[in-house]
Amino acid sequence: MRRGTHTARVGKTKSRSLGAPRRAMRKGSMLITLSLFVLMAAASTASATRPLHEKSSFSASFDLAAGEFCDFAYHQDGTAYSNALIWGDPEDPTKVTDHQTQYVTHTNVDTGVTLSEVDHVTFFFSARAARQRTVGLFWHLRNADGKVVVVHAGQWVIDTNTGETLKITPNFNPDFAAVVCPALGGHSAL
Repeated sequence: MRRGTHTARVGKTKSRSLGAPRRAMRKGSMLITLSLFVLMAAASTASATRPLHEKSSFSASFDLAAGEFCDFAYHQDGTAYSNALIWGDPEDPTKVTDHQTQYVTHTNVDTGVTLSEVDHVTFFFSARAARQRTVGLFWHLRNADGKVVVVHAGQWVIDTNTGETLKITPNFNPDFAAVVCPALGGHSAL
């Protein structure tokens, strides 16, 4: 090794600049960051797709002869107001939340006894879980004087593939005839 002063020869010295590799690294990291940002934005847009909000109402009326439903002739009139949120294809939704208010009149045609009710029920459906959960006030039957004669509220969960009841709260009877026929002064014919 040589000792002493060193002089650089002009034209022969190679300058090593770290600027070019650093600029390339910065560009690369900026591209990666930008790519991740675009992916995150696309993912959040996809997951934040707004559901279809649909409000509707429907009415129905039907009659059943004695022995078909109750041991007396039965008549029902009803109107339901639905406020639903539908995710995915409306014809084949992935998820539905439907808040309903139902106004129903039940009549024992043989005796003329009439019971009316206003029910507030919410239906939750998930295709992925294959479940429908119904919660709320299912039965709130009042006689002609306005006296409450039957109240059932709670939760009912069913498997949408099999129809099997997975969970039901104690104060809810999904057997329609077993609730309404005795309340109207008769018995279920089922």
